[in-house]
Amino acid sequence: MEGILMAVIPTFIHTFQFGSILADFRDVVTMPWVAFILLAIFFLGLIYQLFSEHVSSIGLLSILSIIVFYSGHLLISDYSGISLVLFIIGTIFIIVEFFIIGAILGIIGSIMLLISILLVGNNVALFSLFLLAIIILAIIEWVILVKFKKRKIPFLNKFILTDATDAESGYTSFDDRSYLVGEQAETATALRPSGIIRYGDERIDAVAEGAFIESGNIVKIIHVEGTRVVVRPLED
Repeated sequence: MEGILMAVIPTFIHTFQFGSILADFRDVVTMPWVAFILLAIFFLGLIYQLFSEHVSSIGLLSILSIIVFYSGHLLISDYSGISLVLFIIGTIFIIVEFFIIGAILGIIGSIMLLISILLVGNNVALFSLFLLAIIILAIIEWVILVKFKKRKIPFLNKFILTDATDAESGYTSFDDRSYLVGEQAETATALRPSGIIRYGDERIDAVAEGAFIESGNIVKIIHVEGTRVVVRPLED
């Protein structure tokens, strides 16, 4: 009997100590101001991570904070199962949103995530105020990163064309032949008034300024507008 007690007592003490530590952890995490800090770190850190090129310590801290938040609140919540399911599905929807066109899944996922937090907190009024304050802080952070820090979301740059495609940036929707103005060419076909001219080894569609130009004549390119090349006979 004594041997059995000696074997059981250490196990009981260890279990009691673990239960006490778990209870202390739960009590601390579920304190309103601690819960607010954990949620703020999660949302604000998540936004900061979106604007970072690589995984940062703030991003990792964000993930850790939401794990700690749910670990404590799931122990006392009356809606533990529902909250956890909503959080997991909502997170999946938000992640999938980055890979598809549209915003439906992202909106649904965000709503599910917010409902999950409200349910797991067991105090809808208080946590609604928490989330409202955090949303305001998140908007301020977003404005600072975009407007003042001039940051962009690196992940989205892989899916969005950000290069300028105007003429000033060297882009045109056609071959730029403005360099031909003032040059001389030979009519490869008769221009009636359109036809083909030969400029070096290049054959170019052209339009006669007048009504008709015979083939084999030397012409001068007087105007280029887009793909339209206008020529007139070279004066003797």
